[in-house]
Amino acid sequence: MTAFWMLMQIANSEKPLLEDLTVFLAVLHHHSFIKTAAALGVSTAYVSKRIKILENTLKTKLFHRNTRRLVLTDEGLKLQDFAVKLEADMDELLFQMALAKSEISGNINICASFGFGGNIVTKAISELVNQHPKIKVNLHLTDQEVDLVNSGFHLEIKVDNQINNQDIARQLATNYRILCASPSYLKKNGIPKHLQDLQNHHCLFIQEKKSSLGTWHLEGKKGKETVTFQSSLTSNSGNVVLQWSLDGHGIILRSIWEVQQYIDAGSLVRILPNYIQSANIWAVYPNKLSQSAKLKICVDFFAEYFEKHGVISFY
Repeated sequence: MTAFWMLMQIANSEKPLLEDLTVFLAVLHHHSFIKTAAALGVSTAYVSKRIKILENTLKTKLFHRNTRRLVLTDEGLKLQDFAVKLEADMDELLFQMALAKSEISGNINICASFGFGGNIVTKAISELVNQHPKIKVNLHLTDQEVDLVNSGFHLEIKVDNQINNQDIARQLATNYRILCASPSYLKKNGIPKHLQDLQNHHCLFIQEKKSSLGTWHLEGKKGKETVTFQSSLTSNSGNVVLQWSLDGHGIILRSIWEVQQYIDAGSLVRILPNYIQSANIWAVYPNKLSQSAKLKICVDFFAEYFEKHGVISFY
């Protein structure tokens, strides 16, 4: 049973429980009655009154209070979980009501990497605008770190597990990077048997975002391991490095979604199959999805699209 409907069952009192719970959550956020009053634009006495009414309604003490700080009681901790769930239920209710009243429209600014964005996200957006013709999409491709809050982007489709603390993220698909090389390269240079053998091979490196030149961090049976190497060919473009590997110039570390077709065709061979680098696909956004029906629909669409078209990978 959701927190919202639980509340409906106990709301047989004339006391304004919803209002009181809103003030309670604000106090938890600001850690002060005075700061809460300033944020809500009310008096400190009003905040104190609402908390007192809530305590009387629930017949329990919610805070240990002194002149310096507020500490939740055990009952207050229980109410905190309840109130957070209630807030989420109310956000979802308001979102669904707004969604039912209107067709989504307007601008949405999306950014993605050159590789995944140019090859996969572009096709997904084509289908998105077919389903929602009133949406206007601006897609920006970049392999640099993006500050969503200050750049004006509503959404980033990201192939990486490093998410900025200020952003919100939802995993859309599972993905990982693997090591591979062309048959001609392996015939000429031999097949590496151990991870550290890569130090004696030609490894092709993609210089992007915060990556350290000549360093790969991988996960194997022994956990996380790192290998360093000298690279005679580097680029900030994954497509360029992929082509170099197809041409027989060395070993690459690329996402399974990108190289699987070449492995199936025999143009590339996977090496050291016990090692991977996790690089899942995420929708990253600066604000809660409940605040925007348009953004919520877009994120849901991408998740469904990637599953439908087999972007989700498997070992």
